Amino acid sequence: MKALVVEDDPTIVEMVEDVLFSLGHEFEVATNQQDAKQLLQSTDFEYVLLDLQIPAKANRGGADKQYGINCLKDIKRMKAPSPPPVIMMTSHVVDYANLSGELQRNGVRECITKPFSDATRPLSAVIEGVLESASDRTKPAERSKPKRAGAVREQSAIETTRFTGGELVFELDRVTLCGQTVFHYTRSKQITQILEAINERTRAGTWVAKSGPELASAIGSTTGQNSITCSIRAFRESAADILQSQLGLICEKQDIIRSGGPGYRFHEWITVRDKRNEEQEEDNHEDSPLNRRNRILELLRDGAKLRSNSIASELGCSLKTVKRELDALRLAGRIEFIGPNKTGTYQLVDD
Repeated sequence: MKALVVEDDPTIVEMVEDVLFSLGHEFEVATNQQDAKQLLQSTDFEYVLLDLQIPAKANRGGADKQYGINCLKDIKRMKAPSPPPVIMMTSHVVDYANLSGELQRNGVRECITKPFSDATRPLSAVIEGVLESASDRTKPAERSKPKRAGAVREQSAIETTRFTGGELVFELDRVTLCGQTVFHYTRSKQITQILEAINERTRAGTWVAKSGPELASAIGSTTGQNSITCSIRAFRESAADILQSQLGLICEKQDIIRSGGPGYRFHEWITVRDKRNEEQEEDNHEDSPLNRRNRILELLRDGAKLRSNSIASELGCSLKTVKRELDALRLAGRIEFIGPNKTGTYQLVDD
């Protein structure tokens, strides 16, 4: 399941990313109509989350509802005869009400107000409702289709057992638990920051507990405690699903990150290892991650803007390896990616 997110507010993008992560959906993000159009040309999406007021082009500002409407028409035209359903996101409810007829004719199935503060109508529920409705329209016979006889046997092939702890590892580009990838850093910066913030022990060796407000302050969250709660819930659910599907481990809500009482902390049976720090042992190795990253920074000096394939060619290593190092540098705040996913470039972040 893949979504296109068209939104120019970084705070809203972060909130949407966490929701999509919790649902297990892949996604691409565009911050303006032009970038959205380029993604629509190269990628198929099952649904679109569209801000009503967006800029026409990158680095121009001037967000306007007309550009959102034009983007909606792009979706309908470029993905005919079966365009993906669109969920309109807006803080301008009056504008939406005045334009509702036109928006619905061009593919809007639902509208949700930002910043998604209505607890009775969370974004995840709106997405699932729209997808279920779209499925009912496109596959009416599938609801009554009998399951294959072997389907139940396939699902129960992995024998389940109770999760009783394991090692959580910060890899170069992802976090693993019991050897299974539970998420990539590029999927949610906030979850990465939360895990790093609670990776702290007392002198007695117990995990330090931190409240929601303390975590929000520690990671510089602009959306407060509610965003912390949503991110932790999303991580718990995703990790539990992966452990059960891959290893047959039944993981309860409090089995990885505990809450209540003094605050959020790792469960006592969780051990944490940060392999990113182990790169320091390889500093003198010519092909170490640290040396590769230093070479990338050297290539990008003096205002140079390069694509990942050009950097891979200069370093003489695979594109996969270069993308891993670029992600690490971007998360560290050393470089930034500018432009659409397919044609954008990397450049140094101004000090």
